[in-house]
Amino acid sequence: MPQLTKTDLHYTDYSWTAVPGDDPTKVKADSDRLSRKEGYEVLAYLNSFVGPEKADLSKATRLIIEWIVHEKLPSNIQGRTKVTAWIVENFVTLKPGYPR
Repeated sequence: MPQLTKTDLHYTDYSWTAVPGDDPTKVKADSDRLSRKEGYEVLAYLNSFVGPEKADLSKATRLIIEWIVHEKLPSNIQGRTKVTAWIVENFVTLKPGYPR
């Protein structure tokens, strides 16, 4: 599975320092909420994303998902499950607008 690294990400405005009560080594178990501003949470989320039937995703597809999370995801969509469902539902429509 092609994993993204910090240097692969397009956006540079992420925080890479855990806030009190947050453990960057336990991003999946830490909470269901995805903090869109914490780089380690976004990176882990992108690398855990899979396609239909657990298909592997390319780095390019993962970077499109980063863009969707950063630019298109409504702020009222909270929780990894809801975020993932929203991305899956809107990916085909949003993908052509990806600027890179």
